[in-house]
Amino acid sequence: MPKWRSKPDRLRRIHRRPAASLADIVGARGYAMDMGSSSTSSCRPDFRNATQRASGAGIARLGVVSFLNTRPIIDGLDEENGISLVPLVPSELIGALLEHQVDVALCSSIDYLRSPVPMTALSVAPLTCDGPTLTVRLFSRTPMDAIDRIACDTDSHTSVALLRILLRDLWGRSPEIVSFDPHAHDLTSPWPDTVMLIGDKVVQHPPPDTTHPYVTDLGQAWKELTGLPFVFAFWMAPASTDSALLEHAGQSIERCLHRNLGRMESLITIAADEHGWPRPLAAGYLNGLIRYELGPGQLEGLRMFHERAVHHGIAAEPRPLTFIGA
Repeated sequence: MPKWRSKPDRLRRIHRRPAASLADIVGARGYAMDMGSSSTSSCRPDFRNATQRASGAGIARLGVVSFLNTRPIIDGLDEENGISLVPLVPSELIGALLEHQVDVALCSSIDYLRSPVPMTALSVAPLTCDGPTLTVRLFSRTPMDAIDRIACDTDSHTSVALLRILLRDLWGRSPEIVSFDPHAHDLTSPWPDTVMLIGDKVVQHPPPDTTHPYVTDLGQAWKELTGLPFVFAFWMAPASTDSALLEHAGQSIERCLHRNLGRMESLITIAADEHGWPRPLAAGYLNGLIRYELGPGQLEGLRMFHERAVHHGIAAEPRPLTFIGA
């Protein structure tokens, strides 16, 4: 038996409490990225000699996501020697890996379990949160105990898996889950009664408060359930991938992230406008709500997510988590 238990008793405490606004959460948390902190530096893998070892590996094709939260990772990455970028939505990245359209990709964390072939993971620059994420949210016309159907954004595999776990283990609910393509949604048309959205669209074009007053942040819900951070995505490649190519990719990603964290203010000025975010909100989001570290807490949260996914039949079987550079 797992050491955790479902917690439907929490339903009464949360279903009538609409989530705080995006601006309220950013302001209340008051995050700032400390470039000199031990927690950040300790999570950086040592790829210092990778360029020399990868000199014969050719171009590393990296599958990436073009959301605001990935800009510190990928902005300027295509200027690194021997790197090319292939932008896709998160749910398409694992397929691109399996079809050899890319060599390494920032895949949904559930895809590590679901892939038909074993994967190798890189410890550099994952997408994580430790509480609210702001960009994975459930919008509803009704409280949780009245929801019987949820339309889920098809852009992410992990967010749908996380929602299924939270429904069972935190809220004791089992509504129908259906696919929803937000890119095909006409903003002049009514939204589904309950809809989960991910990425920039949560800020750009969410359902209005007047029709969907009940809002749940899935990162915060996971924190309430487990007390742990959540890992939405990390870099992975088929286990058969050439080790020199992997090390070269890891070094390039790490160098790009470090450079961008050091110029965050100017990056936010450019990226916020390009992604349709208010600059103050983007600053609070990128300066700590979304995190790019893989420490002990993140690893424990990821293992817990995978354990629960297998327990609920969301993934078929467990796989050992092995990260290069960890």
